[in-house]
Amino acid sequence: MKLSKSQIETFNRDGFLFLPELFSEAEINILKAELPKIFSMDREEIERDESSEEIRGAFAMHEYSTAFAALLRHPRLLEPAHQILGSDVYCHQYKIITKQAFGHLDFPWHQDFASWHAHDGMPEPKAMNYAVFLDDVNEFNGPIAFIPGSHQQGELSSIPEALPGITPLYTMSVDTIKALAEENGIVSPKGAAGSAVFFHSCMAHTSAPNISPWPRNIVYLTCNRTDNYIRSPTRPHYYASRTFEPIRALPDNCLSKWGHDQSPAH
Repeated sequence: MKLSKSQIETFNRDGFLFLPELFSEAEINILKAELPKIFSMDREEIERDESSEEIRGAFAMHEYSTAFAALLRHPRLLEPAHQILGSDVYCHQYKIITKQAFGHLDFPWHQDFASWHAHDGMPEPKAMNYAVFLDDVNEFNGPIAFIPGSHQQGELSSIPEALPGITPLYTMSVDTIKALAEENGIVSPKGAAGSAVFFHSCMAHTSAPNISPWPRNIVYLTCNRTDNYIRSPTRPHYYASRTFEPIRALPDNCLSKWGHDQSPAH
């Protein structure tokens, strides 16, 4: 799948691009069927809140789920990443962030590149994220929020903040966010399961807890240019991959073709 010229211009201007219903209901159901099995696993890649046992997410799913291994290589995601970044890409980080109904998980305002640079030694913000909604995302179940255009200012000042998980998150001050939001406002892409959002590594973003009875599971892949590989990783491989080989696309029907297989897709 190729992005149009106007879509690329939108991404470059706003720092994100929303693609409603990029994946079909049948394709999303293949992925959702994997979630109970994944979240029940006793693996270091499955993150839980130590006090409540609330599931926070899963990392590096391509290593233990055929369906998510196929999604990692899906052309509807890889081809736009190649267009936007102008290069082959590898998987820096791959995860499901889950917000359970009436859960507590949230993320303060931050730019992802700040943490990737500090913790992993990523040289430049030549990386991007794409997010695929596995559930309908609405204003109540913890949608991600962006400040459009904030990526154009590059890496902004931030400080490490201790949060549940393996490493501190580099978060931005109230004054910084106030200045950015007063200039550009705040938006929150919402839509049906199967929708996707591509966003820049210097995009200022946040998400609030899920205050609703509906789950919110989103898959995130960080694509990094192969020539921008990390130089000094300090985190486990499932937070910052040491495998820098380019991701090669599978056929467009890869989810339906390999999603139910018992061995990883390649």
